[in-house]
Amino acid sequence: MLQVTIAWSQNKHRLIASGHGFRKIVIVDENKNIEWQYNLKEGQCNDLSMLADSTILFSYVSGACLINLDKELLWDFKGAPDTEIQSISPLKNGDFLIMQNGTPAKLMEVDRAGKIKKQLIIPTRMKHPHAQFRNIRKTNKGTYLIGYHREDKVCEFNRKGKLIKTFRLPKGSNAYSSVRLRNGNTLVACGDAHMLIELNKKGEIVWSITENELPGHPLRFVAGVQRLKNGNTVICNWGGHGHKEQQAQIIEVTPDKKVVYELNDWINLGTLCTVQVLDEPGIMEKGELYR
Repeated sequence: MLQVTIAWSQNKHRLIASGHGFRKIVIVDENKNIEWQYNLKEGQCNDLSMLADSTILFSYVSGACLINLDKELLWDFKGAPDTEIQSISPLKNGDFLIMQNGTPAKLMEVDRAGKIKKQLIIPTRMKHPHAQFRNIRKTNKGTYLIGYHREDKVCEFNRKGKLIKTFRLPKGSNAYSSVRLRNGNTLVACGDAHMLIELNKKGEIVWSITENELPGHPLRFVAGVQRLKNGNTVICNWGGHGHKEQQAQIIEVTPDKKVVYELNDWINLGTLCTVQVLDEPGIMEKGELYR
């Protein structure tokens, strides 16, 4: 078993994480030991989920797949040429939601036989696939919450692909994760804008953390996030774009902006940008986790 650096923390978590540039998926236990790891052939895993049966669903740029803890491949979906798959998440009916960046960008619901059961064209001004979208989610009301990575906005589409709401973001926001919270607000990780914001239904910022608000924990590229049922927020502080080894990769922050957990290990872990807290009650595919 690999031993990781023990950083100060008040809370303990078991979690699964990966990230662009890290080339691994890891499960980290409550003592911050790596208890399981899976080596990736491609280094851009920007989205993952552990399902109720302990299988692991993840994207890997040119596709997405499902594996078990024995590292057996259970399902694999290949993206079309000249596209990127930066987002995959489970749906309540057992299918998977995939965003295929490209020309055009396609939001797809795919079953476990690989059949595309639903497909929507998502308009974007960005031509290069890498500039288009990251983590996309279907809300519990059946709408699609889509952050535009280079267009300073999050859009919500209905089941038929009609735009029903646009949330305008601060200039330079690289919308990475957009999460519809239990209270109806929307949590947005703003990437290289170095901030995390929570918007109400009117699009007004009602809570935020900016770059230097957390003493000793500057926000770099704010990537994957999870709002816990206790009100705290777990944040992936991705270290790419020149910030490796400069901060903890994952932190947990209270509503009054106190850091109560950090995972800071640049020996065995790398640039993490997607996380799921495994000791949080709830099932991802039932829409019970806010990430």
